[in-house]
Amino acid sequence: MACDPIERLLSEDVISSSEVADEIQPLWNKRPDRTTIYRWMLRGVQGVRLEHAKVGGRVVTSKQAVTRFIQARGQSGKA
Repeated sequence: MACDPIERLLSEDVISSSEVADEIQPLWNKRPDRTTIYRWMLRGVQGVRLEHAKVGGRVVTSKQAVTRFIQARGQSGKA
């Protein structure tokens, strides 16, 4: 039985978009703007989107979802 993607996301280490920026900053040597993070969530990059959920009016993701996003971007040929 497949797990609902939102259920999986919420069972992980949930973080806000500003915390995503904190996670990415050491990799980029700069902090990505929050609009960049929302773009990753809503439109994605070359077909790869950052998993997210809206909870109580806030948009959240997870540390594991960020890792999956980065890995998928690496596999698509451009990190």
